[in-house]
Amino acid sequence: MSETKQIRYGNWLSDAPTKIAGLSVVAMLVSGAVVVLALFLLLAGQWIAAIVLLVLLGVFLLLFAAKWGDQDAGRSIVERMRERGQNRSRRASGEATYSAGPFSNLPAEEVGALPGALVDIAEIDGRDGTNEPYTLLHHRTAGVIAAVLQCTPDGIALQPQDSVNTQVSRFGGWLSLLSRDSSIEGATIVVDSSLTSSGPMVERIHAEIAPAAPLLAQQHTLEAAQLMPARVSNVDVYATIAWRRDALDRDLASATADIAARLPEHRDTLYAGGAGRPHAAVSEELARVVQVAYNPHRSHEFGTDDLAGRTPRLRLTEAGPDWLDESGHRHVMFHDGVASLTVMMMVPPRMHITESMMATLFEPADKFLRKRVAIFYRPLTSGEAVKKAQNLRRGTNFAAGTAGAGPTSSFTKHKIDLANKTEAELVTGATMLRMMIEVTVTFEATEKAYREAKTRLKGIMDSVNIAFRYVEANKSAAFHSTLPLGVLPWRYTSELERLEAQL
Repeated sequence: MSETKQIRYGNWLSDAPTKIAGLSVVAMLVSGAVVVLALFLLLAGQWIAAIVLLVLLGVFLLLFAAKWGDQDAGRSIVERMRERGQNRSRRASGEATYSAGPFSNLPAEEVGALPGALVDIAEIDGRDGTNEPYTLLHHRTAGVIAAVLQCTPDGIALQPQDSVNTQVSRFGGWLSLLSRDSSIEGATIVVDSSLTSSGPMVERIHAEIAPAAPLLAQQHTLEAAQLMPARVSNVDVYATIAWRRDALDRDLASATADIAARLPEHRDTLYAGGAGRPHAAVSEELARVVQVAYNPHRSHEFGTDDLAGRTPRLRLTEAGPDWLDESGHRHVMFHDGVASLTVMMMVPPRMHITESMMATLFEPADKFLRKRVAIFYRPLTSGEAVKKAQNLRRGTNFAAGTAGAGPTSSFTKHKIDLANKTEAELVTGATMLRMMIEVTVTFEATEKAYREAKTRLKGIMDSVNIAFRYVEANKSAAFHSTLPLGVLPWRYTSELERLEAQL
């Protein structure tokens, strides 16, 4: 019997601007125009004006275009100055710290209020077309309404390869579904993992043994529980879909009903893609996710509550931290007695896509109390996808044309092949989505734990060949964007930041 081979899907497309000699196409065109103008000024005898113009060009390139640091994760001087200015401004205005809880000065009804980008969330409860309960999250400032589906994937370790290939193909069908719904602004897949003590699980096994069960069966169950390793892995997966409020019905009730009617299709499509039995998360479930994110030690308390049969009553909008501080460290945010740092992907991995290529990124890892990986998908319409493919073609042709008369490099040939493949797939009906990754890790608030977590995280990102950057400005915003609550970073991006991304 022949074995089914693992499918290799090609490579991700990079959305980064084409670089020539370290400069983007925009910077190159600006430089060329300025140099030509300076030559005309020299021919006209205006040599002082030409020198001034060239000096201004040099300052522009030095401040705006030149990237300092790693090849893909470097930042310009202006970017660094802007980020440091934002941090100083936030510290001066008090935005970098947050204090709540019973000992704060907040009114009683706001003691558990959420901070940062979550402060404007309004919860909408209801039931979908199959009578399943849900809680939609209305982000009023960002103008989106999000639904969170909690998934229970089985994993691929014990599945035959042909089943895995089928699931991956059907997950691609869910991504295609995002592009077919013009009101969807984006979606995220969040993988939240930890290595925790097996004690609560052993206690639960003890508690759930039926007294009437045969004595031999009880003994075997207890012995198996005692043989469990000291730490067990815990992985939770969430799929969040966010719809644009202005693309739905003006009436909020009608818009909510429209979204509720679409949830069963998303559940079924994700189920076919290997997500287990997805269900729409309700407010109390999301509150637990947020509380554990702010303080991972609370997971033991929740395990004890589950063992005792106590049902959580706290709602999401009441699950904020007691305190939060992002002003005391360059990369780290402190909250509820622990610390977190977040990294963001700069360019996609330069390797073939398979179902297991990012397993190291998703699986639980030591040195962290909690690790949360968020993959953001931003669908493009067919017209936007074609425009992206044309830009990719122009950028590839420009790079190949400036390579000179020498032999074309393997990197350039690969880009040309990728442009050809992209155009061919779009012609045959494929869809295109922007994709980005952020990773948040939480650890004890000590210098030793920080060094160990940073080293471990760097090793994980390097193992999957992802160029990344530590988030330094708005660390709380990055932390909250990796929660499965529908916080889409590009909905909060300024025009200046979009312009900087093109230089």
